[in-house]
Amino acid sequence: MELWTPQHAQTLLPALGIMIVIAIILRLTIGKKDLKIRMIPFQILACILFAIEIGKQIVSFEGGYDLYHIPLHFCSLFIFALPLMAFYRGKHQNTVFEIVSVLCTSMTLLMLIYPALIYGSWNIENYFVGYLDFHTVTFHNIVMFEMILILALDLHQPEKKMHIKPLMVVITIFCVVSASMAQILKTNFANYYQCNIAPLEAVRVSLQGVLGYGLTQFIYVTIVSVLTLAFVLMCAGLYKLLRKLLPSKQPAAV
Repeated sequence: MELWTPQHAQTLLPALGIMIVIAIILRLTIGKKDLKIRMIPFQILACILFAIEIGKQIVSFEGGYDLYHIPLHFCSLFIFALPLMAFYRGKHQNTVFEIVSVLCTSMTLLMLIYPALIYGSWNIENYFVGYLDFHTVTFHNIVMFEMILILALDLHQPEKKMHIKPLMVVITIFCVVSASMAQILKTNFANYYQCNIAPLEAVRVSLQGVLGYGLTQFIYVTIVSVLTLAFVLMCAGLYKLLRKLLPSKQPAAV
């Protein structure tokens, strides 16, 4: 179970450094500007992310379409969440900002701890060769950059009591839909059909011989769902802590 590969270290760390430098420059130049101005980088990134996802779907259709490319992964939430955060200005704006900020925290934490689970070394090696590899690496790095900008540009300041209920509702709906479709289509959306972590997958397979496929899969899906909810809840606390530790240039955007 390799958390980082040499390819991840050689590319992700420099990319992270560049993101931080850009974020600092933006903080110094537009950090005190009106929300409308500070949202411009988020709107640009949201459009880029949505555009490359459309490209991914087109490329997949041209190749006969791989069911794995249906946007039912945890990362697929950002296809809809980032544009929503970038352009929605309704009465629930603060809740949307908070939910998306927590989701970005979750992805960024995974990218920093276990990037090899998010995308493989082969995706990095073929970055300039195949569009799907380009998409995979670029997509997840955009999400991480969004998180850095959320902090740098003071996009959102959590209230004393965070909006945990709507966050958990969103994740629960995702878990139900993704898990159900994974079983129906026999496709590994969000690790719901099988586990990408080899030692844990070996345990799942061995249990099938004892408990049977149906019961084993039910237990496995339940555990993955509970862990997903717990992880996102933990990241909500981490996000709130980060906001307390990092100085803000202005009050919360509501």
